[in-house]
Amino acid sequence: MVRRTALTIIACTAAALAAADAPAPSPESPRTRAAHYYAAGLERPLMQLRRGALLSQACTTRLRSACTKEQRAFAAKNHTLALLDELTLFPQRPAEDPLAGVRRAADLRDEMAATSAALLAEANAYDRQLLVRYGAALRTCPGDYDAQQYGHSLDALTSVELRDFQGVPEIEYADVLIAMAAVQKQAEETLRALPAEDCAAILDVGQLLMELMNSKLQPWTHDDQRIASQYRQFDFNEAMKPAPVVAPPPGLAHSVTGNFITVVATELQLKAHPETAPRIKAIAEAEGIPEPR
Repeated sequence: MVRRTALTIIACTAAALAAADAPAPSPESPRTRAAHYYAAGLERPLMQLRRGALLSQACTTRLRSACTKEQRAFAAKNHTLALLDELTLFPQRPAEDPLAGVRRAADLRDEMAATSAALLAEANAYDRQLLVRYGAALRTCPGDYDAQQYGHSLDALTSVELRDFQGVPEIEYADVLIAMAAVQKQAEETLRALPAEDCAAILDVGQLLMELMNSKLQPWTHDDQRIASQYRQFDFNEAMKPAPVVAPPPGLAHSVTGNFITVVATELQLKAHPETAPRIKAIAEAEGIPEPR
């Protein structure tokens, strides 16, 4: 499945676009280095997103019958490739044409399904890296915040991401956390060697990305109290039956995944290269998204 809401997430970058009028940082600024810190690995799911956009082009030409009416309408006004081309922080391109060898409707459907699965897998791997990198910053970088409270929030966010969004089986959950903790320890060592201003910038950018991840996971948190309730030791309202949890519809994870990596990539692009904001804003306007106020 090629995601149908490719550029709607650009609306979520309104704050970044609105702030892009600030003076551009130098190539060696802490903010730029923070963007590069979080950008590593994001090129992998973005490559799959690009493959999906290239495959969708066939929906408007020789393989229209392989696509749904909605997919054809989306492909006809698809600006995904234009946006990805503006993300100069991620210059990687596929080594081959995804449409090479695709001659039948069945070929296109198979390639779309494979690309969708690869996108989800690569994005899930990046999300784990993102949680680990922010966790390292939280434990290492100085700042005016309650480290214990922020740590609890990160633990809760990690639980929803791994258990509910990625579907990690409970029997594997502890092993996944152990593996992530080992990587985080290495990241902490790296951060301790950085100047304080770089560490502070990494913490600030990471907090923004965690807010974006929290927004991504809203369909899986079920209600505003879920994360807070994970830390209650006793249930004094045991007699009250909770409302049944309604699972997100199948396929939503794929669409949300594409949107999330797009907005994260855009945010990092604007942190490192704010001079590209006018072009990104123009693409958002072409998609019919109102200009940020």
